[in-house]
Amino acid sequence: MLEPGLSAEFAVDVTPRDTAASLGSGEVEVLGTPRVVALVEEATVRAVAGALEPGQTTVGTEVVLRHRRPSVPGAGLIVAARLDEVDGIRLAFSVTVHEDGVLVADGTIRRAIVDRAAFLSQAEKRD
Repeated sequence: MLEPGLSAEFAVDVTPRDTAASLGSGEVEVLGTPRVVALVEEATVRAVAGALEPGQTTVGTEVVLRHRRPSVPGAGLIVAARLDEVDGIRLAFSVTVHEDGVLVADGTIRRAIVDRAAFLSQAEKRD
């Protein structure tokens, strides 16, 4: 059952493919913000994975992220998400990324619970 307090945390190392220069979001060889967004979204998915009904998944609806400091390739990160609110199909998470105990990024992510098959069917329709 989905209830506030569900969480996930995982470790990941920054690679050259994760940099702003590699992702096209900047010109420097530091962790790119698009990669930070992908990591914290992954943490939200992990946080609720075991609590969804069969056939359900979640989709992102809003990301608010503060990328506070750079991380170079080779840096070890701890990525975390905590489910703070459940309002019907709407979920709200707090997310963080730390490097050696120092905050790299934080923010909030909102996701919606959907039926996977129905969602994909709707997405494939083009009027």
